[in-house]
Amino acid sequence: VGELKQTVAGVSEDKATARSGEGEWCVKEVLSHLSGDDHALGMYEFKRFVEEDTPELGITPGVSYFGPEREKAPVPELVSTIEEQYGEIGTFLSGLNDEQLARKAHIAFLKETPVGEYPTLAQWSMAIINFHLPDHISQLRTLCQ
Repeated sequence: VGELKQTVAGVSEDKATARSGEGEWCVKEVLSHLSGDDHALGMYEFKRFVEEDTPELGITPGVSYFGPEREKAPVPELVSTIEEQYGEIGTFLSGLNDEQLARKAHIAFLKETPVGEYPTLAQWSMAIINFHLPDHISQLRTLCQ
């Protein structure tokens, strides 16, 4: 998350809401996406791996959760929300044992990926931390230039 903070540090509010083209996301929209629905980032989904037997996670890729409230929010506030959520996820994951990290969920959109549609909690966490977040940080770098 430190890299995310550094990437958007100093970006103006005008730049944060500017779109490079039709249908393209702006900086705030990417940050909103990383915040997830109602500032939840999917903590609920992470917990479902442990609390339910192979839960069906109805995650839809490409949803930004960007609306008027988040459009008005200052960039540092959006970043702070993401930082807090990733901290909560880290705390949650660090308290789990190997058996819990090996629990699976069904995530249909991952079917054609190396992770597959039945990832373990460890695989899902690693995908979010090592692929999803860095991919959007790269996107933000481009948008902030």
